[in-house]
Amino acid sequence: MEHLELWAALVGYVATFGGVAAYLRKLWKKLRAIADGQQCQLRSDITDIYYRHCEEARPTLREYERNNLDELYVGYKALGGNHYVDDLYATMRDWHVAK
Repeated sequence: MEHLELWAALVGYVATFGGVAAYLRKLWKKLRAIADGQQCQLRSDITDIYYRHCEEARPTLREYERNNLDELYVGYKALGGNHYVDDLYATMRDWHVAK
């Protein structure tokens, strides 16, 4: 009888662990989807700033726009952003900043 109780407890623990693991996996997928969406939005915002000014004779960012760009870039890199935005950001870092 003791063996039966031991096996029942073991099965209960395994089932509970499996349920928790499945829930955490589902939660992780949702969080990853949210992070991917946020990364996409940050990339879009940085790209918009680039194309808004890139054809100017002397590309100029306003001071608040430059600060916003820096914050967008930090967030983008924290989410694992790629080199495409790195190239845009490096270019925009050289642009004139109007006070």
